[in-house]
Amino acid sequence: MIVVDPNFVRLMRRLRQQQGMSFRELASKAHFSHSYLWEIESGKKPPSMHLAKALDACLNAEGQLTRLVTTVADDQETEKRLRSAESGDGPDRDAEAWRTRPAWSAQTGGPAPVSASQWAQVATMLYDVFVRSRPPLMRLGPDRYTNPSLQQQNLTPFAAEATMQGRAPRVECRAVSRQQPPSDVAALLSLDLGDAVVLRENRYLADGEPVQLGHTYLPTRVVGTSTLATELDLGPGGTFAALERLGYRTARIREQVTTRFPTRDEAEALKLPPGVPVIVLLHASFDSDGFPFEATRYIMRSDAMAVQYVAKVAA
Repeated sequence: MIVVDPNFVRLMRRLRQQQGMSFRELASKAHFSHSYLWEIESGKKPPSMHLAKALDACLNAEGQLTRLVTTVADDQETEKRLRSAESGDGPDRDAEAWRTRPAWSAQTGGPAPVSASQWAQVATMLYDVFVRSRPPLMRLGPDRYTNPSLQQQNLTPFAAEATMQGRAPRVECRAVSRQQPPSDVAALLSLDLGDAVVLRENRYLADGEPVQLGHTYLPTRVVGTSTLATELDLGPGGTFAALERLGYRTARIREQVTTRFPTRDEAEALKLPPGVPVIVLLHASFDSDGFPFEATRYIMRSDAMAVQYVAKVAA
């Protein structure tokens, strides 16, 4: 949990004005969107620790802003909520009463207990109001592979675009193995029958919430015995930085987007409520010679992520 000193907003505004910077100029330097910086300075959103450090560097604040942002362990917040629930105060009290009300009514001769289907309808309504109304994390299409933050801050594409949108990114590599690829991936990578790949299975989180899964398929002739084939943690820059160190730089991409309902394993990994479909994006990277050296099948929560493409149209 992030705790922000009320003086953060005033200090940020004063430093920015002293430097004579507009929001767009500061956004360009800090690699955050100007609209997000405006929301921070106007007090509409709290800053992350990563943003505070970036602003300190851009505004020559020598750590003044960072010192006004404190990270508090989650277990302290959990303990606080438990104490509140035990004392009968706070939102947990109302939630507990709401959950137990049908049984209480039945015992006292009141209305019959609410059916499971009716509870599901109520849950769906609340989910629509409090979850779907939040802005989705935007996947920025081709721009994610040319973002200057990737080179300057050694960020993965996911981390760069999440950070620009004011979200705290985290990537978990859950497994690395050798596999026979699915037929569509084999065709995309121009593999021969029987060719194996290294499969890297990742889960992507924004603000601690799982929003995406990624199954990355790498031809064995590309990765050999490098860390891509053996290690869970690839260090700064992730998969694409490791591929660049092997001489494979993305010059062109191909992406196909479809939708479907998740498998049980996908729903559990993404903590999906019932009835929420997923966006499936099959991505492939090609070098300047047209050689396909990487393919990833991304499974995205349709209620938490969106895909954006901007392309030039010839006159």
